[in-house]
Amino acid sequence: MAHYSVNKTIIKSNISKLKKAFTDKGLDFELFYSVKTNFSGPVLAAVKETDSEFEILSSFEWDEIKTFKPKALILNGPTKQVELVKDILNEVDRLYFNIDNDTDFEILTKINPKLLDKLKIGLRVYLNANGVWNRFGYDIASKDLIEAVRKVNLIKKLSGFHFHFSTNNFKISNYQKLLSQIKDFCDSTKIKLEFLDIGGGLPAANEFVYETDIYQKLPTLVSELFPKIKIISEAGRNIVADAVNLETKVISLKKTGANKFQVNVDTNIMHFPCYYEKKYWIEYISVNKTKKQPTEIEIFGNSCMQIDKISDLMMVEQPPKVGDKVTIHNIGAYSHSQAANFITEVPEVKTYE
Repeated sequence: MAHYSVNKTIIKSNISKLKKAFTDKGLDFELFYSVKTNFSGPVLAAVKETDSEFEILSSFEWDEIKTFKPKALILNGPTKQVELVKDILNEVDRLYFNIDNDTDFEILTKINPKLLDKLKIGLRVYLNANGVWNRFGYDIASKDLIEAVRKVNLIKKLSGFHFHFSTNNFKISNYQKLLSQIKDFCDSTKIKLEFLDIGGGLPAANEFVYETDIYQKLPTLVSELFPKIKIISEAGRNIVADAVNLETKVISLKKTGANKFQVNVDTNIMHFPCYYEKKYWIEYISVNKTKKQPTEIEIFGNSCMQIDKISDLMMVEQPPKVGDKVTIHNIGAYSHSQAANFITEVPEVKTYE
């Protein structure tokens, strides 16, 4: 049966590379892996083995990671609940609570003051620009931001700011603008930050077109504007995208012309929803090697849907056979975590170093 294959060595290498990029600039850098990206056990274990922590958005995710006994945690998103916050504070040494909506203020007023010592309150802000997410948080350029800071300080002194850019709109220029505005706001209001949470949204570690931006320009920019405070990343895709493959086999086929075939494998696009991003690549391995006979194939999933097409025409060295192996690479981000039982169950997860 098809299965996800997790390479823990790649995960650890990606984490090390990201950490080094920031610490080499003299920054106090800490990674809180974004659990929503891929919450499979081997992935979470690999993250914890690097002395990194977790960023979560729900009680479901808290249940997934609490067995790893995190010392620190980030809680984001619109599903925060009083009981969840209390439960977390009873287990961790430090909780970063990033406010991104008005209800969050109410939740914090209901927390036992004795537990607030463990709490670091951040305020999510966004850059008011075309294409930049603005559903959560507060406009960094709005006069309303001062009122939001005042409301935080009535509960406990504001510790930091948080923001998050979408991976699909990754631009260093956006970081430059927002970080500069955050610094200007802090200077004008005389706010002394303890931390800056730059969110996730980093492209995958193997998207080499972004290599310089992620590992050189961004750390340099942060170090120039905020050299003396804790810098937090909630990277997810950057850590795990290229560390997970989907291993499948050909289960049936149909000849459609001279040296042309349609093949069906034992998985489908509902098992790797990142299919729609078209960032994966396919490796076809013939089990029984014979004389080369270049052949065109189309690869489909095991569902009944016409749209369940994993690959358009690709060339293989010989006619396909049932049992041939097909590896779908680079599907670590938002595949296992969003997969659905459809036609067949969500594939199991296997791991190797």
